[in-house]
Amino acid sequence: MLFLLIVLIFLSILANKNSLNSISTPPDFYGTSKEVDADEFKDYLNTNNFSVYLPFLLPKNFEMTSIYLKENPFIAIVVYSAENNKDYKTAELTIQITVANSIPIYNELLSNVENPEYEKVYEINGWPIFVYERASSGSESSFIAKYGEFTTLTLVWIEKNQYSINSPTLNTDEVLILTENMILI
Repeated sequence: MLFLLIVLIFLSILANKNSLNSISTPPDFYGTSKEVDADEFKDYLNTNNFSVYLPFLLPKNFEMTSIYLKENPFIAIVVYSAENNKDYKTAELTIQITVANSIPIYNELLSNVENPEYEKVYEINGWPIFVYERASSGSESSFIAKYGEFTTLTLVWIEKNQYSINSPTLNTDEVLILTENMILI
């Protein structure tokens, strides 16, 4: 009986060790989304009754270069570049749009600031905004090679959506102007 118990414990440890050593990574967004043009994106939004806001004034000669859409659950990444870069991993500006689980208010965001030197809270057009001026760029080697370890990450909540604005080449003031000029498309 003791032998059986020892074998079961050993097998349990071995199974847990194997599951700890296997790291699960999320699938690349390119593999789960499709590139669409602006008209297809607008048609999808209208058909599914989504309201999306995008900036109409863009800094530094940026232009929209691509839109990647995942329909279920809804996730869109809009890519902007002055270099005609369509890669959401390395473009100068990307805006990821998702349906928000909840919409924080200004005071809630303010109470969550842990590092006031790099974390800022604003409200523009009634929209709560959280700017992290020194967000980790993640482990994407192409991004790190181009921009370094850190980026400016801005979270904006508009109506039912959360917008994650990744802007390694923009400062906070430029991102706030960009956000202030977001309109319903």
